Amino acid sequence: MAIKFKSFFLTLGIFYILIGALGISNMGFFNQNIEYILSTVLFLNGIYHVFYSMTNRKSPYFHWGLVLGEGIIELISVAIILLNTFTSQLFFTSYIGGLLCLKGLILTLGRDNKLTSWENTKAKVKILVIVKGLLHFLFGSLIIVLPLLTDKAVYVVFGWYILFLGIHFLTEEYITNKKSDV
Repeated sequence: MAIKFKSFFLTLGIFYILIGALGISNMGFFNQNIEYILSTVLFLNGIYHVFYSMTNRKSPYFHWGLVLGEGIIELISVAIILLNTFTSQLFFTSYIGGLLCLKGLILTLGRDNKLTSWENTKAKVKILVIVKGLLHFLFGSLIIVLPLLTDKAVYVVFGWYILFLGIHFLTEEYITNKKSDV
């Protein structure tokens, strides 16, 4: 199963980097296809989280229920986005921004409690989880605030978010497959 996730991280990282770079360099592309791009990103993340949680159910230091819940929320979000493509941009961006902020808070603050434990987690993996949580929270906050100021900036923020998410997946694949730990 590790080989499948390794190739999945690599493929997903490269795909997100390409889509993010395209969104930053060509705002018209994102402007016309934002629902479909975000639906694809959320769908791939949702599938990943559902399978990742199921394959790591037996680990005593991994709360698979939170990851499964995150995957289900992402898959429900895909349905909401695709079924309501004519909603206003303010509602759409507020929903996605709120979802990203919630994911960021869960990843950043949802550690060392009854549900999860950092005891046997490698230092590099801890850093990756915290960085991913901060990434979600930062971009979620920007996605909520920026449409109130200007509608054009939100497409650039989505592009940067997807680009950084791709870089994070490549980094996660590289760090988790190295033998040594700091």
